[in-house]
Amino acid sequence: MKINLYTFKTILSLPLIFLSLATNFSFAHDIPKPSINSGVIVVYDNAFNSLSGNGLSIDNTDIASSFILTYPISPSISFEIGALTGFKSSATISTSKSGTLHGKPYSTDGALTLKAKTSTSYLSGIKLSSSANKPLNIHAKTGLFFWEVDFSSSGNATLTYNGSSYNSQSFLKVDGSDPFLGIGLSYKTSVKSMLNLDYYTLASTNAIEGAAFDFNGYSISWSINF
Repeated sequence: MKINLYTFKTILSLPLIFLSLATNFSFAHDIPKPSINSGVIVVYDNAFNSLSGNGLSIDNTDIASSFILTYPISPSISFEIGALTGFKSSATISTSKSGTLHGKPYSTDGALTLKAKTSTSYLSGIKLSSSANKPLNIHAKTGLFFWEVDFSSSGNATLTYNGSSYNSQSFLKVDGSDPFLGIGLSYKTSVKSMLNLDYYTLASTNAIEGAAFDFNGYSISWSINF
């Protein structure tokens, strides 16, 4: 996976931004224990948002599972690594159609379905929390998201994409890494557990073979300290 210069500079600047913001938060208490976080996220995948016109139906919503390990280094700052299970979106074309997809020409000679399947993805980042000792906690997250997407067609019709023809098969496979942002609330349900509500967004800073990875989602999860 290649990281362009802009993305590299962005990721390098993130820890500095979070460390400067951390001065506004309290460091007077003990560092929280590491925790395991698991939950579900409703994903809105914008893989086919560039398509338009009649005879088109887009399904861009799916549900994925998330697993995150949180390792605090202060009462307000934590490192996080995690994984997001695969999710997919689709575009159903009901008639012969032509246009542009990911900046390249496409056409169909009949009805077919285009699918974008994202494999298990991984993230690494920093979490900044308002307080580790109050029941209700506001937090923000940022870091790097590693992804891989397989675009395919299915149906009896033929897809012509960027000058090549495809019949019910993969026509584009791309992978990369991009920065993500998140904001959420946490509520302590006991000394060792916490309920989390989060919003995530990612917009690719680099189109790979014309395809820019772009999604957002809402997550509910459960954290257990160990």
